[in-house]
Amino acid sequence: MTKQIFSSDVTWSGEGVASVADINGKQVTIDEPENLGGTDQGPNPVELILAGLGGCINVLVSSFAKLHGVELKGSRVHVEGDLDPDGFLEKADVRPGFQEIRYQIEIDSPSAPEKIEALIEHVERVCPVKDTLKGVPTVAMTAKQPSES
Repeated sequence: MTKQIFSSDVTWSGEGVASVADINGKQVTIDEPENLGGTDQGPNPVELILAGLGGCINVLVSSFAKLHGVELKGSRVHVEGDLDPDGFLEKADVRPGFQEIRYQIEIDSPSAPEKIEALIEHVERVCPVKDTLKGVPTVAMTAKQPSES
């Protein structure tokens, strides 16, 4: 399979700090809670990162269950992360991003525990979001000003 490029266009809504992401034709509102200057119209960016990790794990669990002989009745991933807002607000010398992310995978299945464990080990090894969170070699930014008419 050849490399695929995924993209998202995120535009400020014009209201407070809210933005709207267009992801493959689907709209997602991104905001902040009131205590961080938003109106809580949608998840904030770091919550979307956590949801992305949980969603990716569930996609992989459901995709690879049959390969591992696991009869899947349900899958749930609880994800949480520690972030100190003083970092991005530059109020303290702490990292602006997550200091730690933890997750718990709950698989509802009558299958043998060793098959479920093999499935989880497979998912852990190939999860693209987890791999990305461990460190992207390059995150490049290009500044662009709107052209004047």
